[in-house]
Amino acid sequence: MRPKDAFVSQIDLIAALSREFGPPPPEVVLGIGDDCAAIALDGGQILLWTVDTLVEGVHFDLAYMTLAQLGWKALAVNVSDIAAMGGEPGQALLSLGWPPQLNRALALEFARGLAQAGREFGVAVIGGDTVASPGGLTVTITLTGMVPASQMVRRAGARVGDLVYVTGYLGEAAAGLELLRCGLEIDPALAAPLIQAQLAPRPQLEAGKVLAREGLATALIDLSDGVASDLFHICQASRVGARLYQGAVPVSPRVAAAAPYLQRAPLDLALTGGEDYQLLFTSPPEASGRLFPAFLGARLGAPLCLGEVTAGNRVILETPAGEVDISGQGFDHFRLDRQAEEI
Repeated sequence: MRPKDAFVSQIDLIAALSREFGPPPPEVVLGIGDDCAAIALDGGQILLWTVDTLVEGVHFDLAYMTLAQLGWKALAVNVSDIAAMGGEPGQALLSLGWPPQLNRALALEFARGLAQAGREFGVAVIGGDTVASPGGLTVTITLTGMVPASQMVRRAGARVGDLVYVTGYLGEAAAGLELLRCGLEIDPALAAPLIQAQLAPRPQLEAGKVLAREGLATALIDLSDGVASDLFHICQASRVGARLYQGAVPVSPRVAAAAPYLQRAPLDLALTGGEDYQLLFTSPPEASGRLFPAFLGARLGAPLCLGEVTAGNRVILETPAGEVDISGQGFDHFRLDRQAEEI
């Protein structure tokens, strides 16, 4: 057993690293602690800069995911970070750690999926690095984006009294992952869209741009780790709390239908499952008269309200049985690490 780790959670480690690195230079208007870093450019523009790593055995398993699907997803999760700032994606760099047991010619299959996502989202892959990776396949993508300085939305900014919205139903990607892991055979008409949500996420670029352009969001984040964790990130950055209402949580009807086969509670999949890559945002009640027409005008589905911003510093779920503190209960790399150590 290893010595006890001083950094209990992913959040703890990020905060410690931030202190070690010190304050950013003046041109960096947003450093560690958001979906992207942001650098001021001439002409009132902001350069957005994000990076994500996918590790075999942690983020994906080639037993149920093709290399082409991995290529698509690797870029899509980065594009979702740009969407969470209200930006437009630009250019990408790829770092590919290739294991010796995997035929290197298969890298072209991965590249085809990545290139397809690039064409879909307007991203050019312009360089990177390739290395040997004895521990398994590892993919890191760095992506830039642009947003007018007056429009950029960050995690900090939620205010007491704001409403909490999400851009779509929750839990489908988590349910799809459970189906893939367990190898369950259920009605293909039910299984296929859940599996698709896990393997080929669709970042909400247009919704992010609408929220930014129209000034409708006070805080914004993409749902990678689950509502319980990602809303808690907003609360920490904004120094507020939040209250969600169980009956208002938009659990996908497909998740509700699949949950009995998975032996999982639909609400748990929706709040803690992660990888929905919808956008979670806060907005003042008085903005609702503009919010819904703006989404309708952009041919987007109406955002769904699941709660409100409160005083305090916790995310509380109100249920018929009482209040439950769900702060930070979504995906956390180091929570998994601790579980493995205990085993």
